[in-house]
Amino acid sequence: MNKKRILVVDDEKDFVEMIKFRLEANGYEVMAAFDGIQGVTIAKKNKPDLIILDVMMPAGGGYLVCERLKLSSFTWSIPVIFLTAKSRPEDEAKAYEVGAKYYLTKPYEPEILLDTVKKALNPSEEDESE
Repeated sequence: MNKKRILVVDDEKDFVEMIKFRLEANGYEVMAAFDGIQGVTIAKKNKPDLIILDVMMPAGGGYLVCERLKLSSFTWSIPVIFLTAKSRPEDEAKAYEVGAKYYLTKPYEPEILLDTVKKALNPSEEDESE
């Protein structure tokens, strides 16, 4: 079985490395981007199975990145998990408005992130558990 590919887009390199380590330890292949433009470029070039996206970044924040991905016929179907320090209800509402599948806040619980990744990658399993 092929490994699921996840793109992590966040301008905090140490944070990206920590997420990458945890995801790879759980059997995922991980790509990284450190700003919005790089995130869109990598997503369009490699079409990952999932994108984990920060909101506040240089060169195109997370909302703009998500909007661009959802407008592209090549990347519109990729599920997006926002993982951000922005915790206001209006921030979360904006994320869903631009096409997010899930919204998690930093600091985050690693097990919750892993569970959310599994749900985003296997939506049919999510339906069965409800």
